[in-house]
Amino acid sequence: MKNPIILSLFAACLLAFNVQAQDKLSWKKHVKLADELEAKAQYADAGEHYRAAFKQKTKKKELAYMAGECFYTIRDYRNAAEVWKNVKDDNATFPLIGLRYARCLKQNGEHEAASSEFVKFLGNYNGPDKTAISQQVQTELRGCELAAQYTMKGDDPNIVLEHLSANINTPETEFGPIAFSDEALYFSSTMAKRAEIYRSIKSGGDWGKSQPIDNFPVIEGDHFCNGTLTPDASRFYFTICKSEEKWGGLTTHCEIFVTRRVGKTWTSPERLPDYINEQNVSTTQPNVIQDGNTEILYFSSNRNGGLGGMDIWYTTREISSNANDFTLPINAGSRVNTKGDEITPFYDKIEGNLYFASNGQVSIGGFDIFKTKGSKSQWQTAENVGTPLNSPADDFSFVKTPSGKGGFIVSNRSYGMEKVNTTDEDIFSFSYETPVVQYTARGEVFSKASREVLDDVEVAIYEIDDKGQRRFMKKVASSNGHYDFAIEPSHKYALEATKDGFFAASYEFDSNDYNTYTDFGAPLYMEPYGVGGGNEEESMKEDAQKLAMDEKVAAPVAKKEMPAKETVKPETPKKEVLKPEAPKKEVVATTTTKSNVDAINAAPLTTGTYYKIQIIALKKVDLNHSRFSNVKNLRRIDKEFYSDRNLYRVMVADYATLDEARADLPNIRNSNKDFSDAFIVEYKDGERGETISQ
Repeated sequence: MKNPIILSLFAACLLAFNVQAQDKLSWKKHVKLADELEAKAQYADAGEHYRAAFKQKTKKKELAYMAGECFYTIRDYRNAAEVWKNVKDDNATFPLIGLRYARCLKQNGEHEAASSEFVKFLGNYNGPDKTAISQQVQTELRGCELAAQYTMKGDDPNIVLEHLSANINTPETEFGPIAFSDEALYFSSTMAKRAEIYRSIKSGGDWGKSQPIDNFPVIEGDHFCNGTLTPDASRFYFTICKSEEKWGGLTTHCEIFVTRRVGKTWTSPERLPDYINEQNVSTTQPNVIQDGNTEILYFSSNRNGGLGGMDIWYTTREISSNANDFTLPINAGSRVNTKGDEITPFYDKIEGNLYFASNGQVSIGGFDIFKTKGSKSQWQTAENVGTPLNSPADDFSFVKTPSGKGGFIVSNRSYGMEKVNTTDEDIFSFSYETPVVQYTARGEVFSKASREVLDDVEVAIYEIDDKGQRRFMKKVASSNGHYDFAIEPSHKYALEATKDGFFAASYEFDSNDYNTYTDFGAPLYMEPYGVGGGNEEESMKEDAQKLAMDEKVAAPVAKKEMPAKETVKPETPKKEVLKPEAPKKEVVATTTTKSNVDAINAAPLTTGTYYKIQIIALKKVDLNHSRFSNVKNLRRIDKEFYSDRNLYRVMVADYATLDEARADLPNIRNSNKDFSDAFIVEYKDGERGETISQ
């Protein structure tokens, strides 16, 4: 695979030759033109002529192969796959063509088709290097699986990606961003037909027209690009590259230079020592940081001693020295480097993370951006940064702004109507933003008598102010008994359900726990008229005491992950006597299990009369949650499953006397807002009995 960027210099593209206007040419004339254009590195036009020749002479499969080679060189994955499908099974004639065809599909975003072609290729391949090729194919297949996972998961909602305007991006190639500040961007571009460094200033939210940088040393003829500035702005490292006529990818020879600031000007560039800039290899994309009195320079090179193609290396020098007396370069190691290519290192000193691009790690396209924590040659396992920073195309040159609020990447991806092909690199900005979260109150309305969901009910929501006054917000008529209201965090609300033939049911809650939950609400139980001879007020009071504090089910759903509903079956009645709990004062600590118990109790059931304090009832309970930390010092915490309501009651237990329970009740209510309605429950021989609010 062509390295898309040692330089990112491939000025892909002259406008494609209009072959259709010359469809009267013979296939031989198309081939002659294609050969001449290919020799001049005009690959887009050459590919079109090879394709036109193949259409006239379909038995000459080498023409389809050459057309694909030209398109693949400029990373026109769609056209490369379109012509290579004619030769994808001819691996004996065109070595590894099946593998390269599958990679084209992968980088065109056709991951399912790519997976099939990878498997098909490997099944038919019997070359002497099959073990190594098999490892490559397995990595590619894992990349296709990873892409499917990201497709299901969706882009990271905290990252907003933007394709920069025509003031920066041109039909040529833009790359090597340097975030000098949040409002000043330096970058490299081939807009002047050779790579140079430009600057753009942001004003009023828009990036200004890019201009060549001021006071920079004059560099005649060669490409200069890919810069990095020391934190004290005293030294600027960058790359000078010499290219042949047929240049691009690994055919370009690059070396790292440094220039020093003197007042408002810069000194003549100095080439770094030979042991850094080795002969006949490319050394490029420097990134400099400072650690104490040590300057660390990371860079990418295909020098000897690496693990594959381009690798990440580093070298150091003392900041106090004015000489370029760097240490011998050291490879960053196998946690970073692979048998493929690793390029564009960027070290975030605040995070302690190295960001880099690789096509040898598991990627969803060609080059993906990865990060790993560590320094020098000691790193943790590299992690793919996911979408939207990565795409099926090539993504690299991740840098952050000094504020850390965002940064820039380089990508050849297509991007709506702003960028319709993959043949040149553009600069994209990204920003970290907190996603807008919609908080809701939702639930169902039931008949208290039948325990069935009620149809045709009206549910209203009120906001409660600091003085306890209700302010009407909205009412809905629910045909199926469900309600769903949008609410705000850190507010107090009341819900009220009404229906002909039933007493109104209401429920109050607050959305204070919005850091953990987004969904708030509870089932509402309505008492039919004539049941028990009660009135509406008594019915509401009974609900408050006997329905296990339903209002405290207000946070069943975690923000980060929707928990599965947990169903616990009632314990099978047991005849044997359980091991007794240690006696507490006058309570006899023998235990039995009732045959008609409606709860699964996490604690033994004791005989005699004793008391517990119910602090909350939830659909899902984690007793290690920090909300329970203050009450754990008082007594044991139990949870009881209430099967009729599919709730867990959380109990502080046991109290031998009512006075002991009453003594702890105020402390529990004050320990957490969620426990402000805690109440005492009397137990007799393990059976839950009367509730006592004070």
